[in-house]
Amino acid sequence: MNQKNSHYQVMLVDDEYYLRQSLRRSLQQLDEELYIAAEAGNGQEALDLLKEKDFQIVITDIRMPVMDGLVLAGHIHELYPEIVTIILTGYADFEYAQSALRYGVFDYLLKPVNKEDLEGAISRAKVKLSDNHDLPEETESGKYGAEETVAHVIRYMRSHYMEDIDMGMLSSHYGFQSAYLTKIFNRYVGEPPLKYLTNIRIQEACRLLLETSLPISIVGEKVGYPDQFHFSKTFRKATGLNPSAYRRQSEGH
Repeated sequence: MNQKNSHYQVMLVDDEYYLRQSLRRSLQQLDEELYIAAEAGNGQEALDLLKEKDFQIVITDIRMPVMDGLVLAGHIHELYPEIVTIILTGYADFEYAQSALRYGVFDYLLKPVNKEDLEGAISRAKVKLSDNHDLPEETESGKYGAEETVAHVIRYMRSHYMEDIDMGMLSSHYGFQSAYLTKIFNRYVGEPPLKYLTNIRIQEACRLLLETSLPISIVGEKVGYPDQFHFSKTFRKATGLNPSAYRRQSEGH
């Protein structure tokens, strides 16, 4: 299959070489729009490859050495939210894989994978990607150059961090696909736009917690997290403390 005629760049992640090759053959026979652009033997290898190239679909086994499929899926969800991740799972891990759907995994397939299930998962993935304006642009075809676009996006996020920012819509506004925006953001800022936005929000939350007596829920709303549970979880991940503990600790000094 010619890569130039393929619309979807796919990465296969499995520590068993022959299973990867079997899946590769099945996918190539299934859909000519798929291009198997890379393979990895564990989650860490896959993450390294994601820094170098744009992908639309990652299909990963759940059990692997070094970094398993669910940890990988979590990293992809955080760093490359536009990528569709499909988990391959054995029967023993079936419920585990089901629970992972709420952590960024798009779909899961029970091994051994049959043709009908694989076809269904790929069809759903393509619909999802089409909704997100999936086809990648390798050239700087936007309104501005890459560095200037990053500067514009930073200014926008600093002015609108309290709002619900859709990275896909924001990318489209500047004439880029979201995967390309993530790539140039990593190049010029050193981290993906979603992480940069989170840092802006957490910094402002820290300021509000220290300088005001606003309830935790209101602080969360003011920095773009209307769901208090999600705000507390995100805040704790960034600072090591939940918002209440952060405020109490600061008051004690």
